[in-house]
Amino acid sequence: MSVSHKKQIEAERRSESVDGSWMMWTAAGLTGVWVAVVLISLFAPDQVSGSEQERLPIAAFTTWVWGLVATGAFLWTMGRLRGNASQKPIWVGVAMATLAVWLVATILSITLPVFETGSGPTRLPVGAMITPVAAALLTALAGITARVFSKGPPADASRH
Repeated sequence: MSVSHKKQIEAERRSESVDGSWMMWTAAGLTGVWVAVVLISLFAPDQVSGSEQERLPIAAFTTWVWGLVATGAFLWTMGRLRGNASQKPIWVGVAMATLAVWLVATILSITLPVFETGSGPTRLPVGAMITPVAAALLTALAGITARVFSKGPPADASRH
């Protein structure tokens, strides 16, 4: 077996390892987002309003939309990072940031106090209404930041 053939086989194995790592971290980030969406939908307090104190699971109606937004932003970012082994720390960072953001959003959505207003009283689960939006925006911001870090300095920056 020639030296060039051995190097080619070794490069293919490294490429497979990089793709495996990328797929694992992509799956981890997506799983984190959707586990958070399910937990928020199930356990966040309901909105209660009206003289009959009707309950509306507002988080269950809205959180999945923000999960879709976060999924799109996360997949767009991860797709742009795929295929380059030198960007592995960046895609790991994006996945970890996404997991952390959605973990915090889940905890806050479920545990933040409910705002009460009126003599009815109407109870608004502000945390459950705001934190999924914030988590989706922070997921997108993590993706934008990762894209900035993945580009590196401009080509002519080394001359100055």
